[in-house]
Formats: sequence, structure tokens, C-alpha cells
Amino acid sequence: MKLVHDPVHGGIELDDFAVKLVDTPEFQRLRRITQLGLAFLVYPSARHTRFEHSLGTFHIARLIRGRNPEIDEGVVYAALLHDLGHYPFSHTLECLFPRHEENTRWLIRHGEIGDVLKERFSLSELRRLLSHPLVSGDIDSDRMDYLVRDAYYTGVAYGIVDLERLVRNLRWDGERLVLEEKGIMAGQNLLLARSMMYPTVYQHHTVRIASAMLCKAAELEGISPRDVRLMDEVDLIARLRGSEKPEVRELIGAIETRRLYKRVIWSGEELDGEELEELKIELENEFGHLALLDYPSKPRFEERNAFVRLGGEVKRLSEVSPLVEALVKVKESYWWWGVYARGDVLNEVRAFVSKNLK
Repeated sequence: MKLVHDPVHGGIELDDFAVKLVDTPEFQRLRRITQLGLAFLVYPSARHTRFEHSLGTFHIARLIRGRNPEIDEGVVYAALLHDLGHYPFSHTLECLFPRHEENTRWLIRHGEIGDVLKERFSLSELRRLLSHPLVSGDIDSDRMDYLVRDAYYTGVAYGIVDLERLVRNLRWDGERLVLEEKGIMAGQNLLLARSMMYPTVYQHHTVRIASAMLCKAAELEGISPRDVRLMDEVDLIARLRGSEKPEVRELIGAIETRRLYKRVIWSGEELDGEELEELKIELENEFGHLALLDYPSKPRFEERNAFVRLGGEVKRLSEVSPLVEALVKVKESYWWWGVYARGDVLNEVRAFVSKNLK
């Protein structure tokens, strides 16, 4: 048994099996994967990593299972390993590569951590538990940790969540987690916190610009899925700094010195598939790496689908909470796409885009 001191949860106890998992090379790599990617360019203290987030997720999962002992014991270890496959700078490089969940499954199959897991579980069983509602659900241990942790390290005041009330009022009914009536207010607060963190931190325009630049650098360098699956951020930056391609070195140098591209367009109006592809190709042909199109997927806010028990009847959170219903309606206003350009070609790119979007 080991006790880890955590600024968010206080003491986190790791049992002997958890310690063995944490001590593997695959898990230790998470010490060198920042939780919020390039958000430290905006929030300087946001240097926390997937390592401590994974410990926090394990801690919350264990607390909830302590009140619901019928949940499979393996779920808490799945919670510990849920982010094992994150690429350098977390979600940033998912613009180029498969989602990190796929890489997590690969590492479990092929890494040293798989040998440790086999001491207590079959690998297929563990992979199945990664999809358990306590690990990856509407209100799960993952987001219960990251919202509070991200708010703490960025210093913003929006990620305040009543974790204790959520833990006390989540019940496992054999198939799903259900939030009891006394926890509904805390459930609303969770969605409110995420809806505020989304535009303030997760989709901050400066973070988006830097992320688009990093993606372009990795794309131009020709980094493959095989290369990236075991990389940490030290590996990636070293590779890009030492690139034989000047445009790659230029992009990574601009990120490191915070000489970032500027916004040409910042819009909430959707483009159809044909318009989007045409604009992407035309920008690439005309400006190469000097102009970047950033068109993210829309926010989902899965918390609205959480099951709650009200008056003895199980319903969706969005059905019983006018606040949640309103937040779901306004979530579209948090979605923006952009075109960014290096400062010296900004006006030229703006004229080009305005002409081509008419």
C-alpha cells in the first residue's frame, strides 16, 4: 500500500496491485503527457499530467465502488488505466491519429502492463471494463476528476463540483449508474461546470491555434501512428526540433516562443462537407503551412443523459432539470471554427478566404 499526496483529493491510497500497474513503463510515460495539451500557453500553471489525473480517476472510482460493492473490482483498475494510450499533448494529435482509446487497448495487449494485468484479469475482461459506465459514462469518475483538477491548475473558478455529494448519491442498479434525488443538484452543477470550462479553457482560441500548428508540424514531419503510440512530449518535441524540413522547425519554434498564428476567421456558422473540403484544399494549395483550417467536432455534453431517480422513477437528467435543458440548447454557441495565418500573410489570407466563402 502506498499513499500519494494529491492537491485535489488529499491522500490517494494505492493498493499493491495498483502500485505494480503504476510502476510499469507504459503508465510512467503519462508523467510526460500534459493533461490539457498546450493550454499552458494561456494558463501557465496548467502543466498537470495524465499521470495524476489517472490516479484521481482511480481514487473516485474506488470511492464510488465502496458504496456499490456489487460493481466488479476490476472497474477501479480500468479507471486507473483509462488514459494509458494518450498521445503527446493529450487530445491535440487526435486530429491526425486514431482516438487514444484505441492506443490504450494496443498498449494493454503489447506492453509490460499487460503482463501485470494477467496476474489478476484476462486482457479481454479488462478491455471490456474500460467501457463500464463508472469509467466511461454520462457521469463518470473520469470527468469528475478532470473538471475539478483542470479548474485547480488553470486557476479558473468554473470547475467547482460537489464531488462528495455525487459519490454519496450514485447507485449501481446492475446495468447503469443512477443518481439519486439528493444528488441531482450536484449533477446539474457538473454539467454547468463543464459548459463553463468548455469555452474558457478547453476551446480557448489561443490553445486552438497552437494545437493546429502542432498538428500541422507533425503532419508535415510524417510522424506515423506506429511512431507516436509510445512517444511522450520530450520525444515529439525533439523529433520536430530536429526535423530536416524547415517548415516543421519553423512551426515548432513559433509554438515554443509563443509567436502564434492569428485568427483570420472565427465563426460559429457551419460549412457543409463540400465547402469545408474545398476551403481546406484551396488554403493548402495557396499558402501551404502558413494558413491553417481548424474545424472541430461539436460538443456533446453527455452528462445530460445521466440517469436520475426522482419520485421512485428513473429518468434522464435533461428531462427533470430545466437548467440542464437550457445548457444543452446553448451549447451550440460554444462551438467555433477558425482559419489561422502567420502574421505576415494575415491580410492576404483574409482576402483569399473572404473571396472563396462568398
